[in-house]
Amino acid sequence: MTAPEVSLRPATADDSEFACRTTRESMHEYVLATWGRWNEEEVRQRSSENIAEGLTQVIELENTSIGIQVVERAPDSIHLLQIFILPEYQRRGIGSMLIERLLAEARSARLPLRLSVLRVNPAFALYQRMGFKVVEATPERYFMEHSP
Repeated sequence: MTAPEVSLRPATADDSEFACRTTRESMHEYVLATWGRWNEEEVRQRSSENIAEGLTQVIELENTSIGIQVVERAPDSIHLLQIFILPEYQRRGIGSMLIERLLAEARSARLPLRLSVLRVNPAFALYQRMGFKVVEATPERYFMEHSP
C-alpha cells in the first residue's frame, strides 16, 4: 500500500470560492467562539487578496482539493498565515506533513517559521508538539515561532 499523494499547487482566481468554503468549514466555530460573529465578506476579500498576491496554494490529495495553505516568505522569516484543511480530511497527518515541509525549508534558509493560532483552536497543541514556542499572546491568539 502506498502513501496518499499530497501536493500543493498555486491557487488561481478560480479557486477563490474553494478558499472561502475551506476557511468557513475549518474556522467558523473558532471565529464565533472568539469574536461572536462571522464576516463572510471579509473572508472573501482576504482570500482573493492572498490569491492575487501569490501567497495561496491549494492542498490536493490524489488530485482532490482538500485545503489551502497561505505562506508569506520575507527576508527574515517564513510566515504560515493559514493552513486550513476541510474537516473530513483533518486528523490524517496531512497538516503535520505540510508544516514539516515548511520547517525543512526554514531550517535550510536558517529562518524562523512563524504562525498565529486562535486560543480556542485545538491546532495549538499540534504546534506545541512540533516545537513551536509562544513568543507573544493576546486575548484571542497565540503568536508562535519555530527557530532554526
